[in-house]
Amino acid sequence: MLKITLITIQLFLLHSAISVFAQESQKPTVTNLIDISSGSVRSSEGEFATIESTRAEVSERMIKKMREMEKIAAEVEGQDDAALEVLGGKLGKTLAALPLTKDLLFAIKDKRFEWRVRYLAMVYKSPMGGDFAANKYSDAFIEIMRDRSEHERIRAAAALILMDASKTNIKVKEAIAEVAKSSDTQAELLKSVMAVAGYGGVDDTDALMRLTERNPADLNEVGINLNAIRALGKSKNSRAFGSLVKIFDESEPDSFYNYTALQQFWYFIKTSEGRGQVRPVLVPRLLKLLDDRSYLGPSRREAAALLAELHTDEAVGPILRWFLPANETHAVVGGGGNSMDVYFGADALVKLGDKRAISVLEQTLNNFSNDSRWAWGKPEMLRRGLKFPDDHQDYKHLQKCLADLKKQK
Repeated sequence: MLKITLITIQLFLLHSAISVFAQESQKPTVTNLIDISSGSVRSSEGEFATIESTRAEVSERMIKKMREMEKIAAEVEGQDDAALEVLGGKLGKTLAALPLTKDLLFAIKDKRFEWRVRYLAMVYKSPMGGDFAANKYSDAFIEIMRDRSEHERIRAAAALILMDASKTNIKVKEAIAEVAKSSDTQAELLKSVMAVAGYGGVDDTDALMRLTERNPADLNEVGINLNAIRALGKSKNSRAFGSLVKIFDESEPDSFYNYTALQQFWYFIKTSEGRGQVRPVLVPRLLKLLDDRSYLGPSRREAAALLAELHTDEAVGPILRWFLPANETHAVVGGGGNSMDVYFGADALVKLGDKRAISVLEQTLNNFSNDSRWAWGKPEMLRRGLKFPDDHQDYKHLQKCLADLKKQK
């Protein structure tokens, strides 16, 4: 299993489709934007002609519009991301003004028209771009995604359009799983398909585990592996939890794999029944992780949040050790954590409600000005006319956590 630390996570997220759309807790879903009385996305089955017969279906008006856009496209050389970005800038207003109708959909499926124009039409009509009308046509986009004679970028765009529908539409979920499991699915398409799988979930745990062990060709392809882990978190397969524990156990703290597996454990502790089932397996592993002192430490902070949610009092002592002295931004083995550990550790302590944290927070606030984790930023704050430590966001956060702890009985 690939070991990559989170130092490079920002570079990865620049290229990961999931980073745009898969924060489901912050994004509206189609079910609250259009009226779906059945609680699932409406199927468009039977409304569309097959790909071979779409040519006769495209209206003369749409053909004219597509040809006009092709003339503009002819002025832009290249087929890479840079060229597509330039062309998107030139066609953006025209594409944004076109409603997603059967007419436009038939044009998108018609291979007479240049693939770059069809691709950009799909990008502008994607739910990721705010156009949830695409969910009505999920069957047609499944057909495009499955079409092996189609350009890979077109197939990938069709997959991404299906992302929102993958939460509720069984046909979409099955189609995504089918393409994800296929051995001849190329990386360009697989990246998009797995972004959708990571958002909506796939129930074939064996296939997902194989994808987590896939050897990425470059950093962009790491998203395939990580989205397979995310798909396990949303899977309804009873074996999914065990698969995630295996990934967690076999990956290094602070790695992409370890942190992503940890994030998925939240799905298993949403109910009292779920907490009771996974607690004996999770708690010992999470407690051990609290004493990890890897450089960045997202895994130990996620472990602390999970333990606080599980009301694990044994976590208080290890979290309090994060407040011990450290070396500027570095956690110290056998000593304190970095400034982010202190910040989020305070949140966990408030959640746990242990009064032992009061004196530790008070001492941290008293020593804040001289603590190397924050003192290095003092000159810059003073240069900007701010007060140190009073205006430092970490200082204010610790003050709030201390006040919250003191309010608790």
